[in-house]
Amino acid sequence: MGNYHYIIAGLPELVLNADNKGFSYDAIRESVYYSSDEKDRRLIEWFDFGTNEENLNAHFYRAAMNCKNRFIRLWFALDLEIRNRKVEFVANKMGRESANYKIQVNSNADPHLTEEQLQKLQAIFANRNILEKEQQLDKFKWDYITEMNEYGEFNMDVILAFLAKGKLIDRWNKLDKETGEQMFRKLVDEVRGTFKGVEKI
Repeated sequence: MGNYHYIIAGLPELVLNADNKGFSYDAIRESVYYSSDEKDRRLIEWFDFGTNEENLNAHFYRAAMNCKNRFIRLWFALDLEIRNRKVEFVANKMGRESANYKIQVNSNADPHLTEEQLQKLQAIFANRNILEKEQQLDKFKWDYITEMNEYGEFNMDVILAFLAKGKLIDRWNKLDKETGEQMFRKLVDEVRGTFKGVEKI
């Protein structure tokens, strides 16, 4: 598909209205979906399927981490890594064996977390303030998404990264309006930067 930069260039029209703080993930997702071809729509459907907690099992993670798309592989490898690390943390606190509670998947997909990132996760899990813990965990995911696309290539990974961040904003709009608006403003700045790059093409 050759119109990635047109979709990216269209994102500011959908998001960057200074007077409009009513971010609608569903509206953004629908616009991006119907601007994509059939192959890329399937990737968006993959992402959507993985945002439903009920679908997150070993079979799904195994399939996701064998997907040809890099973002899908790494995003869900990260999700599984976080879940299993959290299980380990809780199990250690309770003096139990974590292997019985972790989702085991044989796959070459690896989120490639650094020692510093792993230590940061441990610190997040140790936070006793539930709301702060969730905020910190979503910031961790946000930063990971940003690093995945740091070279600014205009491909489907950029579109999926945008949707993933939009999903985080959507979650916080429902949990904490102030946090949701802060994340929205951050996404606005990021998309503006991307749009400037598109204009130069």
